Amino acid sequence: MFRSDPVSHAKAYPFPAPNHSYLYEAGGWKPLNTGFETADRAPVLAAGSNQSPEQLARKYGAMPDIGSIPAQRGALHDFDVVYAAHLSGYGSVPATFQHSPGTIVTVFVLWLTGPQLDRMHETEGNYSYDRLEALRLELDGGAALPAAYAYTSKIGCLSHEGGCVSLAEIAAHNRQYPALTQAGMQAVIRDRLAPGIALDSFIEQHVTDPAIHRERCTHLADGALSVAYRRRTVLTL
Repeated sequence: MFRSDPVSHAKAYPFPAPNHSYLYEAGGWKPLNTGFETADRAPVLAAGSNQSPEQLARKYGAMPDIGSIPAQRGALHDFDVVYAAHLSGYGSVPATFQHSPGTIVTVFVLWLTGPQLDRMHETEGNYSYDRLEALRLELDGGAALPAAYAYTSKIGCLSHEGGCVSLAEIAAHNRQYPALTQAGMQAVIRDRLAPGIALDSFIEQHVTDPAIHRERCTHLADGALSVAYRRRTVLTL
């Protein structure tokens, strides 16, 4: 399910997402045009790759009986999606939410059943699973959601020039932080840790060498910025 070239895969994060709500099912997806039952599902805010049906297929594709996942697109006020202070197992710089007064960031709410949530927990080892309340979250179609769950980086937000950096691939209005693409963020880290190395060679090093991966994660964690929104941690993963 990963792209054939691991460097290209790492640079493709957070992976494509549609510009509307969708229903993930059996490795594919289609537009979400009808209602669905929410009684036995948890609303989980998706930051970064969890917005993408491509990533959901990687996480759930080997589980054909896991059922469908409604993904509602929406706008979350006073938050942004920023880079977390670690590297994913496949070499990308992943995402976390961060407080950002006045910003409205595009999100997806994944409505997960118990088994679907258990599987998602298995894939979020560098995060805590938190409940967020008093949200201003407007969903496509006019509905609003005052509370939801989210995965929060346990390490914190990557610090660049003393502040957070937003994911340029995820749309936001009135963004307060500077934004970089995944390739741009990788280049910043390269310039910090291994200046002069070609970017693809730099990424290949931490994709293929576990020792380099660990060392670079340690460097990124140094000086990480705290996540600054109110939340109640339900589970530390």
